Amino acid sequence: MASACPKSAASTTGGTVLRKQQLFIGIDGGGTKCRARLESASGHVLAEALSGPANPATDTEQAIRSVLDASCQALASAGFSESALGNCQVVVGLAGVNVPSALTRMEQWQHPFAQIKVTTDLHIACVGAHGGLEGGIVITGTGTSAFSTVAGTQHLFSAQGFPLGDRASGAWLGWQAVCATLDVLDGLQPPSGLTQALCRTLAVRSNMDLVACCLHYKAVDYAVLAPLVLQWHQQHDTKAMAIVELGLTYIQALLQRLEQTGANRIAMLGGLAPAWSQLLPDSFSQQLSPVLSSAEAGAVALARQLFMETSP
Repeated sequence: MASACPKSAASTTGGTVLRKQQLFIGIDGGGTKCRARLESASGHVLAEALSGPANPATDTEQAIRSVLDASCQALASAGFSESALGNCQVVVGLAGVNVPSALTRMEQWQHPFAQIKVTTDLHIACVGAHGGLEGGIVITGTGTSAFSTVAGTQHLFSAQGFPLGDRASGAWLGWQAVCATLDVLDGLQPPSGLTQALCRTLAVRSNMDLVACCLHYKAVDYAVLAPLVLQWHQQHDTKAMAIVELGLTYIQALLQRLEQTGANRIAMLGGLAPAWSQLLPDSFSQQLSPVLSSAEAGAVALARQLFMETSP
């Protein structure tokens, strides 16, 4: 496994290393990209960086390369050389480490940092959303998940993946629209603006056309259709309204479940968060807290906490 910066990221002309200076890096890694945030001991943001995929459940070697690449880019941008990795307290929040084998592989990595802790991307997003404090989050984008950390205990809901889970997600909205359209094309339901718009969008005229079109669809492909559902919901299309009502009921159930874990602050994140927040009844929307910072900032906050807990 990789254990040092890629040469392209490590070559820093005139780079300096302050060996007694503690540095803190927060990493947010997902299936498509990896973000790093570098802060000084005094809390100043020194640099941020972006690298490739970092889901160890899919590819552990790639995840490690991406974490190193993002870290080294951030250090180089701040004027440090590769040897500064040994001064860094690091928390890495990654997609996929809820899979025990993936977490084990990451924890066995012979890393070059002073200290590292591996956790989930949901954990750091939650800490970031609440400014370093405990709380809960509902994330709705291509997928859906709910997470809280209360009194040191983590709770995770609705992260089963599409199509078993991810209700109220972009993928689920698009999938429900396709299912409704199939019923129309089979003559089981009358057409609506939504189903007609979906047929035009996908250039299909029959149920077999639609099946052939969606035969190999993945979650991200269905999610592309989600805006159609929301658009026709605004126009009071009956089928769109029925789909959105089901999703909204599920979002409310997730919020209630997070409250049951003892989360005093709950925030909504993700591409669909603004839409769902506007549709929630006042009794729910008024209890939502604003998102205070990024997942990378949450990871840095956890890195500082880790340093304080382990320092002599």
